[in-house]
Amino acid sequence: MANLKKTPGINGSSMADISFILLIFFLMVTTMGTDFGLIRQLPPMTDQKNEDEINKRNVFVVSVNANDNLLVKDQYTQVTELREMAKDFFNVNNTGDGYPEKIQKEVPLLGTVTVNKTAVVSLQNDRATSYKIYIQVQNELAGAIHELRNEYSLQKFGKEFDECTQEEQDAISKNVYPMAISEAEPKDVGGKKK
Repeated sequence: MANLKKTPGINGSSMADISFILLIFFLMVTTMGTDFGLIRQLPPMTDQKNEDEINKRNVFVVSVNANDNLLVKDQYTQVTELREMAKDFFNVNNTGDGYPEKIQKEVPLLGTVTVNKTAVVSLQNDRATSYKIYIQVQNELAGAIHELRNEYSLQKFGKEFDECTQEEQDAISKNVYPMAISEAEPKDVGGKKK
């Protein structure tokens, strides 16, 4: 008589539990890094309406139409010229009718300094604006503010903005050259793309 002894089967009832635990573990510890996009923190959402009206003189108006044409302060402009125009507008040393209003402000680490009074960029895009021009405009505006911060930190602290301490960077970025970009809901600026 042959030996009919069979090998016992493997109990697979706990495999689903183990798979689920591994899935939870990977979801909790995995980070999704991105190398593209805009590094910008949005302001917190508030329920209050901003009642402060900004003088038109303090607004740097940038519009992009469906054909990726750029209109800056009522002038057709190339993207390559946008950075210098923004730097010229936001520079706290420039005074006159074409520049934002100035005020004196006491800032820790900087003393009494002249700053722009609520100077903002108003950016309006068309729904058909290409992503490429949208990113270029954002990049040029951010680059202009960064260059102004860098020039100011060299003047005040003798080192570049990125080399300053966090307190020094905050003094410049929150008081002298804040990044204030107001982006309106996209709409049809200058008609539809043909």
